[in-house]
Amino acid sequence: MSVTLGPRHLRPGRTHHTITDANGHRKFPPFVKLEIAQCSGHKECYLFHICEDGTMTDTWHRTVQEALDQAEWEFGVHRDEWKIAMSEPSRS
Repeated sequence: MSVTLGPRHLRPGRTHHTITDANGHRKFPPFVKLEIAQCSGHKECYLFHICEDGTMTDTWHRTVQEALDQAEWEFGVHRDEWKIAMSEPSRS
């Protein structure tokens, strides 16, 4: 599932995500897209927060419902805004 963040969404959002690396601590650039990924056969999923430059972070959730709730609380994304994308299993 994915959604592009636009002017109607809360930006930067209600939580603060930081990058920690050899350059120290800093805030992420603004997020422009969210994606929810779930492995086949599992209830757990990740909510990916994606920046325009491709930098991203994620949060882990017990269910897709919890990830949707997080996106709604954090950014104001409504459930009807999400687009469903199905990926095909890789073939060897």
